Amino acid sequence: MANTAKFDLVILGSGSTAFAAALRAQELGKTAVMTEERTIGGTCVNRGCLPSKNLIEAAKIIHDARHPRYPGLTPAEIGLDFRKLVEQKDKVIHGYRKKKYESLTGGQFTIEEGHVQFVDQHTVQVDGKRLTGEKILISTGSRPVVPEIDGLRDVPFLTSDLLTNDEPMEMHELPHSLMILGGGYIALELGQMFRRFGVAVTILERNNQLLAHGYEPAVEKTNGEIFENEGIRVLTNTSVRSVRHDGKEIVVTTHAEDKTRQLRSEKLLVTTGRTPNSDKIDIEKSGVAVGKHGEVHVDEFLRTNVPHIFAAGDV
Repeated sequence: MANTAKFDLVILGSGSTAFAAALRAQELGKTAVMTEERTIGGTCVNRGCLPSKNLIEAAKIIHDARHPRYPGLTPAEIGLDFRKLVEQKDKVIHGYRKKKYESLTGGQFTIEEGHVQFVDQHTVQVDGKRLTGEKILISTGSRPVVPEIDGLRDVPFLTSDLLTNDEPMEMHELPHSLMILGGGYIALELGQMFRRFGVAVTILERNNQLLAHGYEPAVEKTNGEIFENEGIRVLTNTSVRSVRHDGKEIVVTTHAEDKTRQLRSEKLLVTTGRTPNSDKIDIEKSGVAVGKHGEVHVDEFLRTNVPHIFAAGDV
């Protein structure tokens, strides 16, 4: 039998939610352990909020220089070395991660690296090592959805993970053109960013408007006007039938208004939503109930149907 380490709190994940729980446990004099199979800090610091806002702000500086707000200011073109821009983004992430996350470990809570899976209601396993907790917190976050589109899994496509650092999928070179599947907030902020960096951007949305869910119609109208002025091509009511690789281009077959057409771009970015990371941790062995999309059911105190197991964050 594998060796088993016992803790007051076992946390699946090492993002901001996990660290908040571990720090609180430490304040209460309890022992805690986190698990992580990618990079410490989770999505927000490594491939979400922090890197996206860093690069979006750089793109805004370029855009504002081209389009000064005040009469009397001459538009200017700022040179762009995208690789160096990415390198500074990585330095920001490394510094923030070291200060806010890595420097906090080693006291009453530690991190076990590797893939975590439930063994039973009180025990998880990380690459052969077992961790038992009086209480357990599931904070494994979410990942980009990969829709079932014919040929999609056979072509090289991007997700929002392109913002990451120290991982193979990180983007270092700008494409000449980019096609984006999806019209949610991630598609919009990344689409505008890439356009301001000089990339030809096309957004494909199956609904009749961008930001189709959870936003007022006026928001979509304003965004549409801004995107049109900035040269971003938006095709709504457009469904994607298939995707294929043709030399150095991605070919997307679409259907709209009873017409089928083919669109081409150098790169394809898929931003069709996110899905909870609850399907790869053997959650059924814990007895925790999940919804039809894999979301973990919790009450107002973030407690699951198993009294000593809690869940928080995107999961």
